[in-house]
Amino acid sequence: MSEIDPLLRSLIELERSSPDGCIVARAVRDESGTIVDFEFVFVNASADRLLNPSFGTLEGRRITSLASGPSWFARYLPIVETGEPCVMEVPFSKGEYFIRSTMVRFQDGVLSRFVDITNTKRSERERDALLVQEHSVRLEAEARARQHQGELNAVKGRLAQSEKLAVVGQLAAGVGHEINNPLAFVSGNLHVAVEQIALLSREMDGPASERLRETLQALEEARRGAERIHTIVKDLRTLARADETRLVPVDVHAALEFSLTLAMPHLRHKAQVERQLGKVPAVRANEAKLGQVFLNLLINAAQAIPEGDPLNHRVTLVTRLEGTRVVVEVRDTGKGMTPEVMSRIFEPFFTTKAQGEGTGLGLSICQGLIHTMGGEMGVESEPGRGSTFRVVLPMSETDVTATPAPARTVADVQARKRVLVVDDEPGIGSVMRRILGRVHEVIVLQSGREALTLLERDDNFDRVFCDLMMGDMTGMDLHARLAEKGSECLSRFVFMTGGGFTERAREFLQSVSVPRIDKPFEPEVIRSLVAQAPPRYTT
Repeated sequence: MSEIDPLLRSLIELERSSPDGCIVARAVRDESGTIVDFEFVFVNASADRLLNPSFGTLEGRRITSLASGPSWFARYLPIVETGEPCVMEVPFSKGEYFIRSTMVRFQDGVLSRFVDITNTKRSERERDALLVQEHSVRLEAEARARQHQGELNAVKGRLAQSEKLAVVGQLAAGVGHEINNPLAFVSGNLHVAVEQIALLSREMDGPASERLRETLQALEEARRGAERIHTIVKDLRTLARADETRLVPVDVHAALEFSLTLAMPHLRHKAQVERQLGKVPAVRANEAKLGQVFLNLLINAAQAIPEGDPLNHRVTLVTRLEGTRVVVEVRDTGKGMTPEVMSRIFEPFFTTKAQGEGTGLGLSICQGLIHTMGGEMGVESEPGRGSTFRVVLPMSETDVTATPAPARTVADVQARKRVLVVDDEPGIGSVMRRILGRVHEVIVLQSGREALTLLERDDNFDRVFCDLMMGDMTGMDLHARLAEKGSECLSRFVFMTGGGFTERAREFLQSVSVPRIDKPFEPEVIRSLVAQAPPRYTT
């Protein structure tokens, strides 16, 4: 160590206090120049702390003096001779701790850097143990699956329809925003066109008036078609919320109609649908899951009815209030069930259908869903006289709908007001200007950041219609920035959404008391919101 060259001295000064271990071993050669050993000429404190428990003090010793010297020598020799580095992970103290060693040629020897990777290896061990456990569990599950293959095939058939509906719902949720945005300005423009042509038709006489009436009829039909598209997308998006567990006020009549719309391809060639709907309050339920239960009961009713005589078969929907609970019945005039079948109808895996014919959730799953909502589900049936499935749910303490506030005064309705529209879809701004522009001053921006800049300078608007999900700055972020500054215009915000909700968006809408309208919207809703706008406080 008395003859230390400058490069080694510099390395020692650099590595002496390094948190990583560092060792320098110099090759020991015989008279012919063959490497016969290695001598440790430098071991920093970190390396000594890591290696001392296993090897004692290394500095000044040769590799051949170590019990594991031959293996060290075998690793070091090719590094010096070929210049190829080596990285390896070494266990110590019977695997109690691990060190990663990176070895490179340094002068006529080897430079080794050591890092304690014990925590990493322990995490890997725990992960591997979990993987092994998971693999074991999977093998056991596969064994059980093989034993019950027949039962699982039945379950697969029963769940097929549910999976299809879930996929359709997820797809609808994903593209709903993209559909509803253009649908909003298509519907809005059709509505404006209908209004304007209706006025012209009343002002004109003769053939021109007749042609306008024909045009008006065509536009009305197009508007009804757009409304049907909106209804279909809205209904399908309901399925995408089936994984939600919240129980909220649900209109059972709306849930029935939603399910009936999806079940009609199964029903229309089998039976007539009748409704005996009483006046009932909202129930406390999960809308998507309740809709899936009703859909399953309707499909089951269709499958119980033979084909060929739709005029003489009925599927009847009944609702009534019994005390504090709402009763919903789905009755059919199908083949009915024997007492033996009826006693097992809610058992898991039980089915009376041929393989591939069971396309619903399965009545056992339906009953379980109703139980999670605090309800009950039962059945009455006789062979040859049809079946009645009954769902009983607790009524909700709050109503499902809120009555919109009336316009403040006649003067408010007629007064010219100042409206800001913020939406990155140009068509939305155009249709909003057509709906409101004849009476009110309408400013349209296509960027949340532009809206922030404007509102920081001038927030004197009667109403601000803002899209919830925009590219550069979302409506949520715009609201938050304005809230930080205490902007008074927040009380006049209305959020517009095409249905592309993220989890953050759902939480945001639940946390702020800001009105929300879904696209596509009715022009009268927009006009009413402007008329109902709270007063501006000018300075």
